[in-house]
Amino acid sequence: MNQNPKNYNFMNDFSKYYELLESGKIFCAFDTETTGLSAEKERIIEIGAVKFNKNGIIDTFNTLINPQKTISQRITEINHITNEMVKDMPTAAVAIPQFIDFAKDSILVAHNAQFDLSFINYELIRLEMDIIKNKTIDTLKLCRWAYPHFSEWKLQTLSKRLGVNVEDAHRAYDDARVCMEIFIKAVEESKKHFNSK
Repeated sequence: MNQNPKNYNFMNDFSKYYELLESGKIFCAFDTETTGLSAEKERIIEIGAVKFNKNGIIDTFNTLINPQKTISQRITEINHITNEMVKDMPTAAVAIPQFIDFAKDSILVAHNAQFDLSFINYELIRLEMDIIKNKTIDTLKLCRWAYPHFSEWKLQTLSKRLGVNVEDAHRAYDDARVCMEIFIKAVEESKKHFNSK
Protein backbone atom coordinates (compact mmCIF):
# COMPACT_ATOMS: atom_id res chain seq x y z
CA MET A 1 0.00 0.00 0.00
CA ASN A 2 1.75 3.12 -1.27
CA GLN A 3 0.13 6.15 0.35
CA ASN A 4 1.22 9.76 0.65
CA PRO A 5 0.83 10.86 4.30
CA LYS A 6 0.71 14.48 3.09
CA ASN A 7 -2.32 13.92 0.89
CA TYR A 8 -4.94 16.10 2.62
CA ASN A 9 -8.54 16.80 1.63
CA PHE A 10 -8.74 20.49 2.59
CA MET A 11 -11.88 22.58 2.10
CA ASN A 12 -10.57 26.02 1.25
CA ASP A 13 -13.75 27.75 0.08
CA PHE A 14 -14.53 29.94 3.10
CA SER A 15 -17.87 30.95 1.60
CA LYS A 16 -19.20 27.40 2.13
CA TYR A 17 -18.45 27.05 5.86
CA TYR A 18 -21.47 28.94 7.20
CA GLU A 19 -23.81 27.05 4.89
CA LEU A 20 -22.31 23.72 6.02
CA LEU A 21 -22.68 24.64 9.68
CA GLU A 22 -26.27 25.83 9.23
CA SER A 23 -27.20 22.68 7.27
CA GLY A 24 -26.58 20.56 10.38
CA LYS A 25 -23.40 18.90 9.13
CA ILE A 26 -21.34 17.17 11.81
CA PHE A 27 -17.83 18.47 12.44
CA CYS A 28 -15.02 17.00 14.52
CA ALA A 29 -12.49 19.44 15.97
CA PHE A 30 -9.36 17.60 17.02
CA ASP A 31 -5.82 18.13 18.27
CA THR A 32 -2.75 16.01 18.90
CA GLU A 33 0.16 16.29 21.30
CA THR A 34 3.37 14.68 20.05
CA THR A 35 6.93 13.76 21.05
CA GLY A 36 8.33 16.27 18.54
CA LEU A 37 7.75 18.05 15.23
CA SER A 38 8.63 15.37 12.65
CA ALA A 39 5.61 13.19 11.85
CA GLU A 40 7.90 10.63 10.21
CA LYS A 41 10.18 10.22 13.24
CA GLU A 42 8.08 11.25 16.23
CA ARG A 43 4.88 9.87 17.76
CA ILE A 44 1.50 11.01 19.06
CA ILE A 45 1.11 11.04 22.84
CA GLU A 46 -2.43 12.42 23.08
CA ILE A 47 -5.49 12.93 20.89
CA GLY A 48 -8.49 15.01 21.90
CA ALA A 49 -11.59 15.63 19.81
CA VAL A 50 -15.01 17.26 20.00
CA LYS A 51 -17.79 16.22 17.65
CA PHE A 52 -20.32 19.02 17.15
CA ASN A 53 -22.92 20.62 14.91
CA LYS A 54 -24.83 23.94 14.96
CA ASN A 55 -26.68 22.82 18.11
CA GLY A 56 -23.53 22.20 20.15
CA ILE A 57 -21.31 19.32 21.29
CA ILE A 58 -22.48 15.83 20.31
CA ASP A 59 -19.64 13.71 21.74
CA THR A 60 -16.05 13.93 22.94
CA PHE A 61 -12.92 11.78 22.62
CA ASN A 62 -9.73 12.01 24.64
CA THR A 63 -6.88 9.59 25.22
CA LEU A 64 -3.23 9.60 26.15
CA ILE A 65 -1.11 7.28 23.98
CA ASN A 66 2.00 5.31 24.84
CA PRO A 67 4.44 6.43 22.09
CA GLN A 68 6.79 3.53 22.81
CA LYS A 69 9.62 6.03 22.99
CA THR A 70 10.83 8.52 25.60
CA ILE A 71 9.11 11.89 25.93
CA SER A 72 11.80 14.56 26.30
CA GLN A 73 11.81 17.05 29.16
CA ARG A 74 11.38 19.85 26.60
CA ILE A 75 8.10 18.35 25.37
CA THR A 76 6.88 17.71 28.92
CA GLU A 77 7.50 21.39 29.71
CA ILE A 78 5.17 22.36 26.85
CA ASN A 79 2.24 19.99 27.39
CA HIS A 80 2.89 18.63 30.90
CA ILE A 81 2.61 15.04 29.67
CA THR A 82 5.19 12.81 31.35
CA ASN A 83 6.57 9.36 30.56
CA GLU A 84 4.89 8.12 33.75
CA MET A 85 1.49 9.34 32.52
CA VAL A 86 1.66 7.40 29.24
CA LYS A 87 3.41 4.18 30.27
CA ASP A 88 0.16 2.25 30.89
CA MET A 89 -1.85 3.95 28.14
CA PRO A 90 -2.90 2.30 24.85
CA THR A 91 -0.48 2.39 21.93
CA ALA A 92 -1.28 4.02 18.60
CA ALA A 93 -2.36 0.60 17.29
CA VAL A 94 -5.36 0.84 19.65
CA ALA A 95 -5.93 4.59 19.97
CA ILE A 96 -5.70 5.69 16.32
CA PRO A 97 -8.40 3.29 15.03
CA GLN A 98 -10.58 4.42 17.97
CA PHE A 99 -10.18 8.04 16.86
CA ILE A 100 -10.93 7.15 13.22
CA ASP A 101 -14.08 5.35 14.36
CA PHE A 102 -15.05 8.37 16.49
CA ALA A 103 -14.56 10.85 13.63
CA LYS A 104 -16.34 8.62 11.08
CA ASP A 105 -17.30 10.76 8.06
CA SER A 106 -17.49 14.10 9.90
CA ILE A 107 -15.74 17.20 8.57
CA LEU A 108 -12.48 17.49 10.49
CA VAL A 109 -11.47 20.84 11.99
CA ALA A 110 -7.97 21.56 13.30
CA HIS A 111 -5.62 24.50 13.82
CA ASN A 112 -2.64 24.18 11.48
CA ALA A 113 -4.36 20.97 10.39
CA GLN A 114 -1.59 19.56 8.23
CA PHE A 115 0.55 19.05 11.35
CA ASP A 116 -2.04 16.89 13.12
CA LEU A 117 -3.15 15.12 9.94
CA SER A 118 0.41 14.18 8.98
CA PHE A 119 1.01 12.59 12.40
CA ILE A 120 -2.23 10.60 12.21
CA ASN A 121 -1.55 9.57 8.61
CA TYR A 122 1.95 8.32 9.42
CA GLU A 123 0.48 6.27 12.29
CA LEU A 124 -2.19 4.85 9.93
CA ILE A 125 0.46 3.92 7.36
CA ARG A 126 2.48 2.14 10.06
CA LEU A 127 -0.69 0.22 10.93
CA GLU A 128 -1.22 -0.57 7.22
CA MET A 129 -4.52 1.29 7.27
CA ASP A 130 -5.87 3.87 4.80
CA ILE A 131 -4.92 7.49 5.46
CA ILE A 132 -7.63 9.98 6.45
CA LYS A 133 -9.83 11.00 3.55
CA ASN A 134 -12.25 13.20 5.53
CA LYS A 135 -12.83 16.71 4.28
CA THR A 136 -10.85 19.02 6.57
CA ILE A 137 -11.04 22.68 7.55
CA ASP A 138 -7.91 24.44 8.82
CA THR A 139 -8.87 27.15 11.34
CA LEU A 140 -5.43 28.75 10.95
CA LYS A 141 -6.19 29.49 7.27
CA LEU A 142 -9.76 30.51 8.13
CA CYS A 143 -8.69 32.93 10.88
CA ARG A 144 -5.96 34.52 8.78
CA TRP A 145 -8.69 35.30 6.25
CA ALA A 146 -11.47 36.23 8.70
CA TYR A 147 -9.23 38.37 10.94
CA PRO A 148 -6.59 39.88 8.61
CA HIS A 149 -6.00 42.75 11.06
CA PHE A 150 -4.67 40.40 13.76
CA SER A 151 -0.87 40.27 14.01
CA GLU A 152 -0.73 36.55 14.82
CA TRP A 153 -3.08 33.61 14.67
CA LYS A 154 -1.78 31.07 17.21
CA LEU A 155 -4.58 29.18 18.95
CA GLN A 156 -3.91 30.67 22.40
CA THR A 157 -3.57 34.21 20.98
CA LEU A 158 -6.83 33.85 19.07
CA SER A 159 -8.61 32.53 22.15
CA LYS A 160 -7.65 35.71 24.06
CA ARG A 161 -8.63 38.02 21.20
CA LEU A 162 -11.97 36.25 20.65
CA GLY A 163 -12.90 35.70 24.31
CA VAL A 164 -12.67 31.90 24.24
CA ASN A 165 -11.98 30.38 27.65
CA VAL A 166 -8.82 28.22 27.82
CA GLU A 167 -8.79 25.69 30.64
CA ASP A 168 -5.76 23.52 29.86
CA ALA A 169 -3.54 24.95 27.10
CA HIS A 170 -1.44 22.50 25.09
CA ARG A 171 -3.51 19.52 26.14
CA ALA A 172 -5.27 17.90 23.22
CA TYR A 173 -8.88 17.87 24.42
CA ASP A 174 -8.97 21.48 25.57
CA ASP A 175 -7.16 22.67 22.43
CA ALA A 176 -9.76 20.78 20.36
CA ARG A 177 -12.62 22.46 22.27
CA VAL A 178 -10.99 25.88 21.88
CA CYS A 179 -10.52 25.16 18.16
CA MET A 180 -14.24 24.35 17.86
CA GLU A 181 -15.25 27.62 19.53
CA ILE A 182 -12.83 29.66 17.40
CA PHE A 183 -14.14 27.92 14.26
CA ILE A 184 -17.74 28.89 15.10
CA LYS A 185 -16.76 32.51 15.81
CA ALA A 186 -14.67 32.76 12.64
CA VAL A 187 -17.49 31.29 10.54
CA GLU A 188 -19.85 33.94 11.94
CA GLU A 189 -17.24 36.57 11.08
CA SER A 190 -16.84 35.17 7.57
CA LYS A 191 -20.57 35.52 6.97
CA LYS A 192 -20.16 39.28 7.51
CA HIS A 193 -17.40 39.36 4.86
CA PHE A 194 -19.63 37.78 2.24
CA ASN A 195 -22.72 39.79 3.21
CA SER A 196 -20.77 43.03 2.81
CA LYS A 197 -19.82 42.23 -0.80
